[in-house]
Amino acid sequence: MVRLKPFRGNQRQEILDWAASADASTSQEKQRNAAGELVVGVEVQSSNTNGNRSYGARFSARLDRILRDWTADGRQIAKPLKAVFLLFLFLTVAALSTQNFVNEYHNLEAPLDQATATAEKLLQHQKAISTSGLEQTLLGITTNSAMIEAVESGSTDKIRSAASRLLVEMKTFHDVSQFTIYDADLSHEFQVFEPGLFEKAETTYLVRLAKTVDRVTRGFEPDDIGQTAIAAVRPWKVDGKLIGFIKLSMDLRRPMALIGSSLNTEVLEVYSGQYVAKNPRLTSRSGDWVSAGSFAYLKATPGRLPDGIETSLEKNFAANSLLSRLFLDHGRLKVLSSFPLTMADGSKPSTLVLLHDITDSFRSFAESTGVSLLIGIILATLSWFVFKRLIFALQNSIRETRQKLESEVEANTKELEQSRHRLIEAQKIAAIGSWERDLIGGELHWTQEMFRIVGLPGDTDPVVARQYLYRIIPPPERPYVEACLDKAIKECADFDFEHQIVRRDGSIRYLRVRGYVIADEHGVASRVIGTTHDITDWHTAQEQNQRLAGILEASLNEVYVFDANSFLFEHANKCARENLGYSMEELQIMHAWNINPDYSEEYYRNLIRPLISGEKALLNIEGVLKRKDGSEYPVEVRLQVHRERNKDLIVAIANDISERMAREQETQAAREKAERMAYFDALTQLPNRAGCQREAERRFDPENPDRPAFIIHMDLDNFKRINDTLGHTAGDSCLDEVGERLKLCCVGLGTAYRWGGDEFVVIAEGPDSDPEELCERLNVVMRAPMEFEGNQIWPSVSMGVARCPEDGEDFGTLLVHADLALYRSKDNGKDRWSYFTSDMKIDSDEEARMDKELRQAIRRDEFFLVFQPQVNIRTQRVTGIEALVRWQHPTRGTLGPGAFLPVVEKSNLASTLGEIVINKALAAARSWQDLGVDFGRIAVNLSPSHLTSGTLLHDFNKAMERHGVGPEKITAEVLESVFLDNSRTDNVLVLDELHRLGVHIELDDFGTGYASLSHVADLPINGLKIDRSFTAQILDDNRKEIVVNQLIHLARALNIGLICEGVETEAQIDRLQMMGDFSVQGYYIARPMPYEAITDWLQDAPEELVSMI
Repeated sequence: MVRLKPFRGNQRQEILDWAASADASTSQEKQRNAAGELVVGVEVQSSNTNGNRSYGARFSARLDRILRDWTADGRQIAKPLKAVFLLFLFLTVAALSTQNFVNEYHNLEAPLDQATATAEKLLQHQKAISTSGLEQTLLGITTNSAMIEAVESGSTDKIRSAASRLLVEMKTFHDVSQFTIYDADLSHEFQVFEPGLFEKAETTYLVRLAKTVDRVTRGFEPDDIGQTAIAAVRPWKVDGKLIGFIKLSMDLRRPMALIGSSLNTEVLEVYSGQYVAKNPRLTSRSGDWVSAGSFAYLKATPGRLPDGIETSLEKNFAANSLLSRLFLDHGRLKVLSSFPLTMADGSKPSTLVLLHDITDSFRSFAESTGVSLLIGIILATLSWFVFKRLIFALQNSIRETRQKLESEVEANTKELEQSRHRLIEAQKIAAIGSWERDLIGGELHWTQEMFRIVGLPGDTDPVVARQYLYRIIPPPERPYVEACLDKAIKECADFDFEHQIVRRDGSIRYLRVRGYVIADEHGVASRVIGTTHDITDWHTAQEQNQRLAGILEASLNEVYVFDANSFLFEHANKCARENLGYSMEELQIMHAWNINPDYSEEYYRNLIRPLISGEKALLNIEGVLKRKDGSEYPVEVRLQVHRERNKDLIVAIANDISERMAREQETQAAREKAERMAYFDALTQLPNRAGCQREAERRFDPENPDRPAFIIHMDLDNFKRINDTLGHTAGDSCLDEVGERLKLCCVGLGTAYRWGGDEFVVIAEGPDSDPEELCERLNVVMRAPMEFEGNQIWPSVSMGVARCPEDGEDFGTLLVHADLALYRSKDNGKDRWSYFTSDMKIDSDEEARMDKELRQAIRRDEFFLVFQPQVNIRTQRVTGIEALVRWQHPTRGTLGPGAFLPVVEKSNLASTLGEIVINKALAAARSWQDLGVDFGRIAVNLSPSHLTSGTLLHDFNKAMERHGVGPEKITAEVLESVFLDNSRTDNVLVLDELHRLGVHIELDDFGTGYASLSHVADLPINGLKIDRSFTAQILDDNRKEIVVNQLIHLARALNIGLICEGVETEAQIDRLQMMGDFSVQGYYIARPMPYEAITDWLQDAPEELVSMI
């Protein structure tokens, strides 16, 4: 077999042109075929429309079609048979059930009709008995002497009296309800209903008949009010002479009750509505009547109609069927039956109604009917089941017979069809089309797959298709194709070659043609049979495999392929072989764990189990590979499973990560170093503030059950003095030693952190740590001396303790409270520790509130000055005015400096307030200058914080320039404590600059700061101010007087000024005058005054001072 390479260059455009021309030829051929099909279609349609069928033939054909469709062309005869049998069963059950229902219905109705006839007979019987009794009673009346005498007398009263007595007796013994007496000509009547109750009676039919026939008459007749009664009338003769007629009536209640009890039914007498309307006396005297359709009945009647049947009474009488007379009465089923009552005159004004309770009879009727219907259904179901089994067996027999016949007829056809379909499917799956050509007759046959491969419709003529195929073969390959086929035909041999085609859509397909030539009996080629296999996908895959194999082999990553079961290597690329130092042959007899010393066979099997089971598609691991020379190197490996037909392969892509690991180690080291720099103090090696905050966030988490019991805020006392006296190197050495001591002291009790500067924080080890033990240990250890370059340092610490949860539950709150406790330790003399208490918080909150109000006061200009004069004790001359600041608080009134200056000193407001005081004081001095008032110097108190702020000189210069006041008119008073604080060595420099500027410097409250007298001579001061505590006791304490006297001599010896403040009495003035020449200040001279008052005082000062001093 020869395979051709794909064509290149300009050949593609030529092939596309050929494909276009072939497409045009095929389109023309299709048009010709379509035209031919159109002609055939017309002929068929014409032939179908020429035939005429008779009506009978059409009906028969339609019936045959229906039966054929119904029986599935004779295969399912069970359907019609089942339908017919089901119809037969239904009709049979329906007929039997109907017959049973009719019989039971008649059985239910017959007793009711019989009961009605019996009731009618009983009524006639009772009528006969009643009338017989009435006749006997009438005979007794006609022979009653009292009655005869009363009638003969013609006295109405006597007749009524006798009739009443008789009526009582007849009601009692004969159930007579009415007694009527008529005269012989029927002109006068007497009717008695109750004893003593008489009415005029009407002449009735029976009375008139008795007169006519002259004998007793009897029958049903309405009484005088219209109710039906059994009546009897007898002519009354005395000695053969007719004197009148007697009528007795009996109502129907007793007969009706007898009928009801005899038949076990309810009996009612119902009147027609028309009859009631015509007899108003019936409703006016006989009780309440109820209308029921066209009938009415009296409520007081013993047997009243049940509820719910009044509206159907008329319909029930009109219809004689049983169902129309049924109704429910309180859960019982009842039926109406009736018969009319015929009066003696032949009228029928009322009807006797019987209410029969047929609940039990109807239940028996329903049960009998239901049972018969159920039996019919059961029998029908059994019949259906048997029939279904029979028809199923019959259907199976028919089906088997038919299938046997059809299988014998269609066996060969089906086998051929299946073979053809299998061939088509197989060719479609394999992309192989077959073809056959008769070299003698020129016939050509292509399979459907052959057409699909070439890209033509399946109905294309094979000859046209062959020509099209020849045209889409690239010209460079045509001679080769022709030569292969010609050679096979000449030699009657097999052929096998490949070539390309370019289909009409421009796609290039690769085909493999295989086949053989069949020769006739003369050895001449007569037929060619071949297959064409579309190997485009295989060809493309081969090219891709070769390309990928080249890429894989040239990859800089190590690629290994090993069996997932045996773990033997099957392939390793060039990079892998060179890196390991093994040849492919050596690797193929090695297992995966042979090059990985850290992992065993069990590890590998567990490792790849998720890949084999499909739980994961990819695994990334890191490990170490071992080379042939024994050296090892780290790798990152990605594992994937590759499934083949009979085994699973593991593809491992390894990347040498030696350099990356080195970089990661460097990065990790740098990260650790950066983290240490970020979270640890380089000097003390303790965790720093950031580290403390990070750790505190975790340890003081509300969810943490083991939160620390306390925190300690610690500060070194007088640390700045060490820096200033011995240098920052000594300070660093001190901090380093403090860190070491903290580590030692905190073992088992807590963790120390350097918070910043000379401040440290200690967090307790756990909830049970003891703060007192730790604080006492820290105090003792920290007091031990330190050595630095021959100098001894005696450190001490102040500490504040905040407990958790008593003083707070979060770190921020605890730190604030510990800081407040630290300041309390500082205020109490340092070198100690204090617990946080609530009053510290109160003081802190008060300071915070005061700080806020001070800032508002500055913005609102609420600060003002008062002035107190200083006077020479000998000359009475004003030597100076001290400016004292006051705060006009909006709610608390005027506040002195003691109420707010401590807060000012702790805040950053000291320089701001100092600037305000300087400006206001110099403004007052300028106004006095303008007034020509001699005020000496204006004295301003300097805040220690303002002194160290760095803005003091600028504030003085700016104020002097602004107000035009020279430095010689200004005195700056400073506390002697600013010189004793070694941490503020710059104070002397600032005061020296201010002194050189020309401002007078005085040492305020001298004698309270324990200043060294040897240092006073070196300070840049112009005067001393003796504290008021000495002045107040010079008269009582001899030692204090000596001190004041010596201070005065000291000032005189140093040639500096002196002011003695706090002079409040004349005796103090007298004693001080004996000590020398200096100035005094106090309430005895003048109290602090506002600007206006001090101005007036200055103008009047000479006269006042002479009288005072």
